[in-house]
Amino acid sequence: MCGICGFIGRITDKSVVERNLARCAQTLAHRGPDASGSCVTPSFAFAHQRLAIIDPDPRSNQPFLDEELGLAVTYNGEIYNYRDLRRDLLRRGYQFRTESDTEVLCKAFACWGLDSVKRLRGMFAFAIYDKKAATAFLVRDRFGIKPLYYAFADNGLVFASQPSAILNWPNVRSKLDPVGLSSFLSYRAVFGERTLFADIRKLQPGTWLKITAQSHEHTRWWDPARPDDSGDFSSLETLIGSAVVEHLLPHTPVAALLSGGLDSSILAFELSRHSSQKPTCFTGVVCDGLYDESPYAVEVAKSLKLAHVLVQLPGATSLDVVKRLTALRGHPIGMHNEAAMYLLALAVGQSHKVLLTGEGADEIFLGYSRIFRLSFDVRRQALLAALPDVIGRPARRHIGLPKFKASEFELFLARYTYFPQVEKLELGTSAWRRDIVHDAELIDWMSSAYHSGGATPAERIRQFFVRHHLPALLEMVDNTTMAAGVESRVPFTDHRIVAMALRMPFSEHLRWRHAFARFQAAFMPIEKFSETLDVSKAALRTLYSNRLPASVITRKKLGFPLPLGKWATDQSSAPFRELIFKDSPAIADYLDVDALRRWYARRSQAANDTFGKQLWLICNLEIFLRELFP
Repeated sequence: MCGICGFIGRITDKSVVERNLARCAQTLAHRGPDASGSCVTPSFAFAHQRLAIIDPDPRSNQPFLDEELGLAVTYNGEIYNYRDLRRDLLRRGYQFRTESDTEVLCKAFACWGLDSVKRLRGMFAFAIYDKKAATAFLVRDRFGIKPLYYAFADNGLVFASQPSAILNWPNVRSKLDPVGLSSFLSYRAVFGERTLFADIRKLQPGTWLKITAQSHEHTRWWDPARPDDSGDFSSLETLIGSAVVEHLLPHTPVAALLSGGLDSSILAFELSRHSSQKPTCFTGVVCDGLYDESPYAVEVAKSLKLAHVLVQLPGATSLDVVKRLTALRGHPIGMHNEAAMYLLALAVGQSHKVLLTGEGADEIFLGYSRIFRLSFDVRRQALLAALPDVIGRPARRHIGLPKFKASEFELFLARYTYFPQVEKLELGTSAWRRDIVHDAELIDWMSSAYHSGGATPAERIRQFFVRHHLPALLEMVDNTTMAAGVESRVPFTDHRIVAMALRMPFSEHLRWRHAFARFQAAFMPIEKFSETLDVSKAALRTLYSNRLPASVITRKKLGFPLPLGKWATDQSSAPFRELIFKDSPAIADYLDVDALRRWYARRSQAANDTFGKQLWLICNLEIFLRELFP
């Protein structure tokens, strides 16, 4: 796990490029505290910050050069099947001077070319330069577990693990992208190739970018809608166990994040039976929180006889912690649990470099019942549309449907969006309201992404979450744990597991709790019956029903318990509110501060978590603007 950056193009002044490269690499130092290196040639300049895990010997430091093959690589990630690939390459006559997966990546490219990436199981983002072909490639893993950004600069292209590193390259502007800004407020993330910076683009998951002196060409090499061979596994449990085994390391202890929820408990169980070195589980306990999941985590760890560490986390999010994490990531904090995860990763980093987490299971096995039940509302809306308005309108209001008939996509956006466009328009300055017209471009992108996912509402939502929501979540996890110098691994995102889960019928993942549940739910809003009358991630619950405590199997999903409705109005959010309501906030270029005060006064009278999440997004956008645009 590392940080990478570099420049691909014509280099006329080596000393200037070396200085520029050093500035970019220094921005990524937190991602790789163990070693650093660089290589500058007339055609490319690569730099690397290393977190040494596989073959920590300096011989495996990067950038990695193979003079005989004419290849150079700077690489971030882990290839879990590198030992199998190494044995295959040895049989083909390739010789190795290290025990690293980096050298395996290099030799695999020499042997199979770009088709080699389809043989890789793991998480990776890398740049490779082929001297013989005078061609470079940027490559990103199937689900975007590892981030990779790029921008066009004078005479070439600059790339890095974080946008903040690219901003240190000359003539790359730090101008905000209005569509990216609007996307962050609406969805907590910037989707597609866009970022928050007008000049910087994000390489898409499962994509490579071919770079020559004459052209730049994108190719999608993997798509969840058309998965490659998932392998021959007799059961989902076997496949999950196999993925966990591949995520282990022979000589490095592995920690596990154990929340006490279903996903992390499954990983703890699989670790307990497959790991020769019993892992240590870490649980964050939020002081003064309304919810405390630690008793469930303690029960799981005790039943599996695993070492367990409870990490006390502050009940109120510290402004200083948010500022520090924002500066390290170079991105605003969209999810309210990221600061807590960062503090937890710091505690893990005192004894471990590698942390297994359960991210991905909700997206793959339908854990968000409130959204995945959209097709149920589509059918209910169609039935109510046939009734007279005097009956249909009150019925729609009672079950939480829009006053007027909405399309399937509009219903999806209503559930998925944090800041609807109408609210952004109410709060925006006159100048930014003109920019928000670009929201049409954002909505068009969302519509295309949603409707290209399949033939039914269920398939469209599943594909949207796997293709777009999941990569945004994984980027957050990577950036947050790497800010603490800890490598996060996410076994549920093994592409073979995803392929198998997507082949399973919708009803195997999300089922009704009993024979009459569907009828009862017909007269209730989704948020009232979600995970009460239906069962999310049913396939996983059934699979591990006899392996984990019953309390874990049957309990509802809570997420990281930080109630934002309460936070938005009590003293703990006062330092955040002062940033946007006092002096001259940076966000005043985009949001009208007087309108923002009126909005806060009105909404705080009946504060709920939706309002709290919106305030969190605004405050964190302010922090981001101050940190990166001082």
